[in-house]
Amino acid sequence: MTRDGRRRGQAGFSYMEVLIGIVILAIVAGAVMQGFAASSAQVGRARLDTVATDIAQSALEQVRRMDYENVGVTGGNPPGTLQASATRRVDGTDYLVQTSVTYADDPTPGRPRTYINYKRVTVTVTPQVPSGRPVVQSTLAAPPNYGAVSGKATAVITVVDALTDAPLPGAVVTIDGSTSPTRSDTTGADGRVTFAGLDPSNPDPASSTHRYRVTSVLPGYSTHPDSTPAQVRQSLTASQTWQATVKMYRPAGIRVNVRDRATGAAVTERSEVRVTTPPPASISETFVGYTGVFAIDRINGAEIQPSRTASTIAVSADCYTSATQSAPVPAGYPDETVQVFNVSLDRLADTGNMEVWIVDDATGRAITTAQVQVSGGEAALTPRIRGVDANGYARYCLPRSGAVRYVVSGGAAGYGAGSVLAEVRTGQSTPVTLRLVRAATGDIRLLASASGVLVRLQALQGTYDASQATNTFGYADFTGLAAGDYVAYYATGFSGDTPVWSSGVPVRVNGGQLTQYRLR
Repeated sequence: MTRDGRRRGQAGFSYMEVLIGIVILAIVAGAVMQGFAASSAQVGRARLDTVATDIAQSALEQVRRMDYENVGVTGGNPPGTLQASATRRVDGTDYLVQTSVTYADDPTPGRPRTYINYKRVTVTVTPQVPSGRPVVQSTLAAPPNYGAVSGKATAVITVVDALTDAPLPGAVVTIDGSTSPTRSDTTGADGRVTFAGLDPSNPDPASSTHRYRVTSVLPGYSTHPDSTPAQVRQSLTASQTWQATVKMYRPAGIRVNVRDRATGAAVTERSEVRVTTPPPASISETFVGYTGVFAIDRINGAEIQPSRTASTIAVSADCYTSATQSAPVPAGYPDETVQVFNVSLDRLADTGNMEVWIVDDATGRAITTAQVQVSGGEAALTPRIRGVDANGYARYCLPRSGAVRYVVSGGAAGYGAGSVLAEVRTGQSTPVTLRLVRAATGDIRLLASASGVLVRLQALQGTYDASQATNTFGYADFTGLAAGDYVAYYATGFSGDTPVWSSGVPVRVNGGQLTQYRLR
């Protein structure tokens, strides 16, 4: 033991001093190892770069030995026999080899511009390891003589947004249909692609190779009708340069939210939304729903083209007032592609329901192909036509009929028409059953010798009881009737709002014929 009480080893060092020395040695050793590792990594990366450079230079040497016409990428612009992408394996490491070929537009003074003075070949080789860096090498390939590039045609194609005229980069443009092989290329920031070195088209208009055609594909875009292949076509002659524009657009969508103005809740009564696009290619379609939400992406089967001019939507719903709105679709194009219409409707007072059931008179079974029309009433309702559901029902919410009942008519292929008058009371549901007769159909004309005479036709079989006033010629036609026996009346006067009918006149409907009966 030393005087201060610490134990020392044979060399005279304390254990603490030995421990500190070991730590220092470990730190130094770690730094040395890191230095070795960094040096090893640099050597490895240099080795990868050397191999990648050798591969790139070998590929360019191959290009220099090729015929000028073959210098190009298969299916590319210009076309040729080179692969756009391949993989080489060296010493257990894969190298991605990417080749691109472009025409160089470097016109010679005093000679016509050809756009194809020579070709620039670029090879990029990338080791497929985490530390791999791409190596890029390029060379120029010159034609054997001026005659090899003279007499060729050129197509300069620009792709733009049909609505904004902004250039669209990243569009894949293809030219085909004539004497040169199919080529494809991608538009740059200016939306442009140049297809140079094209063979002139066949001069015979009857030939299938008389005209080149251009198409363009860009994710999220569709080609405008003004730029379909039928429009973007051209017959090219020697040394001709064709400038063409392909118009594309982002398809638009329409969302309509139908709400009750008082409650803010979605309208779940039967609603109709009629969309009309602006001219000149104005089209319309009516959409039916029961949820108060309409998502519309096509009109009459066609995509919705964006427009600066307003489209119009007309919204109607059972038991509610109607409303219309107009706005460009979509207003925020091209950043936005969906135009939202929020429509609030006022619920009508004094309404009731009507449920119409269409059945076969002979079997009592529902006719699921029938259509129902309701019109008239005190509000002079314009005809509302609806198809029945899978159980033969059509449902309506209507203003109360008041003193003038609704005319309810039904029809189906192979059946005679059915028609009755029905009343709708506030807060109540009115069931109506129309029994249609399966038979050949014909027409009846009732003559009253004066205009404005109210006449009535009632079937003895099935459900048909309809009234109408005679026209200016003094007659009224009842059409689409099932062949069979009916009774005809005319109004001799009125008791309040109720007609007083004459004695009945038997009439018969003959299939496929128009039969006339004089009532007075």
